[in-house]
Amino acid sequence: MLTRPAAAVLSCRQCQSAIIRAVVSRPVTSSFRSLPQTTSRRLPLATLATRFYSDVKVNETIIEKESSSPVPPSDALNSELDAAEEAEDPEDVPWFLEVEPPRHPENQHAVQLPKIPEGAPEVLEPMVKYIFEDMGLDDISMLDMRDLDPPAALGPNLIMLFATARSERHLHIASGRFVRWLRKNHNISARADGLIGPGELRTKLRRLRKKAKLMGTNTAIIPGGDNGISTGWVCVNFSSNSDNVDEAAKLDDSGRFSGFGAPQTGTTVVIQCMTESRRAELDLESLWQTVLKKSLRENKQARGEKINSPEELDELLATKVQLPKSESAQQWQALQKASQQQRRAYTTSARRLSPEPSHNTHTSPAVPDELVDLQDHSAQTTPDLEQVRKRFEHIQLVGLPLDQGQIYQFVHDAMIAPAAEPASGPRLTLVDQILLTAEERGMIIWTDKMFFTLIEGGLLSPSFGQPQLARAQKNLETLMVQKDCGFNNGQTSRLLSAYAKRGDWPRFWDIFRRPSLFKKNRSSDVYKTVYEEMARTGNQVFCIDNLHWVYDEMINEPQPLPMFGPLYNSLKACIRVADPAAAKLLEASPGDIPVRSHYGRQRLANRQYLRMLREVEALHTETSAYFARQRMYQGMNASKELNFTEEE
Repeated sequence: MLTRPAAAVLSCRQCQSAIIRAVVSRPVTSSFRSLPQTTSRRLPLATLATRFYSDVKVNETIIEKESSSPVPPSDALNSELDAAEEAEDPEDVPWFLEVEPPRHPENQHAVQLPKIPEGAPEVLEPMVKYIFEDMGLDDISMLDMRDLDPPAALGPNLIMLFATARSERHLHIASGRFVRWLRKNHNISARADGLIGPGELRTKLRRLRKKAKLMGTNTAIIPGGDNGISTGWVCVNFSSNSDNVDEAAKLDDSGRFSGFGAPQTGTTVVIQCMTESRRAELDLESLWQTVLKKSLRENKQARGEKINSPEELDELLATKVQLPKSESAQQWQALQKASQQQRRAYTTSARRLSPEPSHNTHTSPAVPDELVDLQDHSAQTTPDLEQVRKRFEHIQLVGLPLDQGQIYQFVHDAMIAPAAEPASGPRLTLVDQILLTAEERGMIIWTDKMFFTLIEGGLLSPSFGQPQLARAQKNLETLMVQKDCGFNNGQTSRLLSAYAKRGDWPRFWDIFRRPSLFKKNRSSDVYKTVYEEMARTGNQVFCIDNLHWVYDEMINEPQPLPMFGPLYNSLKACIRVADPAAAKLLEASPGDIPVRSHYGRQRLANRQYLRMLREVEALHTETSAYFARQRMYQGMNASKELNFTEEE
């Protein structure tokens, strides 16, 4: 509803005509166009686009526009377009907009894809590009094994490609897409062995979580284990004539029926997709190269062709094999080879002045400066720990060679060399340094002899009993048991003496029983050491408890031990500790025994160690007689030979 003033205005005829005139005669342009415009000057866009501090001269034109001449909208739009076109003129581009396109340097490490061999299926060329560009696999190599006779189990006319994936996930995703790409674009039904699809992966993970839940564990995947999920290898294979296989009857040379079969035609293409670690582990390229090389040699021999040299066969093999070529990898291999061939060494010792020339014609061979310190050190019988350390560091700095025997000697010296106690920390530090250097030089350090050297050195070390050395000794003994170290008889005897010196009898008996675990015979030295250490204790109870079963072990050895020399003397000494009256009772006659009872005399005669001593004496007499006969026989042979020579 209109208000009263508005209704009054509309009722006036003069007001109505003014409103109609204003609406009808107003142009479509904006209201600012109807206002009077004063004369203005405007520089064109080309003028603004001039180059500052430039010698190029541009004629600036001034466009004057009169206020009385109205500008239609279309003319204004056309003028703006003309100005924009003038601004785009390359001659009038400002200096700060003149930017040259970036020039990228040529890629020095461009990847060279394998060349497609002649007679290969047409799908091979786009397939190689797809493997490299879309699948993102690297280090593509190709083996043309169509001349392989007999053909491989994968199929006839085999062409095999190898490619490396970045990860396990990348391997399966790329292989799945590759199979779908072959089916969609080339109508090829390929088979992917080892491929784990998304649904199968989810099923395996669900079963793994269920198994972990039933077992009561919180983790579904064991750290470091694949649980059968990861394969690291997918083999995609297809044949160019897989859909056109026609079974036909086969006839032999005489024309008789021999069976059914299909002719081996077409080409079998195999793509081996693997992770980098799996590819290095399997090394299938080397395997198939060996098979192909053998087949080529046999084929040439079957055709009657002669192979002049192995290089000729290698050249023929090179035409069938295309391995990935990377300039960066070749440069790195060249650097590694050069560093292995070049030997650098430096010394911190001052150069010794040569002595005055002598007039004697005889000259002794020159001794290198680096070996002078070693010769001076070898003259010392008991080097201390600091001297051992300086000697080894000198060998490291100079770069002198080290063999396995020197490593054992350094470890032994580091453990038993005298030093200011407590010195268990410096000893173990030096041993670690020696072992690390040996490992860097490619030596095998964790051998049975190394365990023997470390354990014996720890037992004989002046730092024995200190916490660090005791912990290291315990760890070494545990590792020795886990690695099933087997020591020879000499090492066993030395370890027995070392453990007996420290009073560690449980370890003493463990070392004594150790050869039986490996079905090895103990020598006379081992039993001699055991009897001597038992007799040295002077403990009658200890000897009674252990002498009888040790003696039984010795008697039951596969090769009888001669009861002669040190073994006989040590055993008698141990029996003397176990039963001091055994020797006296053995020498006494039955009438000299001051026992009237018959049962008492029987008990004395049947004493355990008296019977053992009687048996030992009998064995000693038998062994002595055997050696006497041997010496007599050798003497007779020697006399016969002497007489024979005299007669001649």
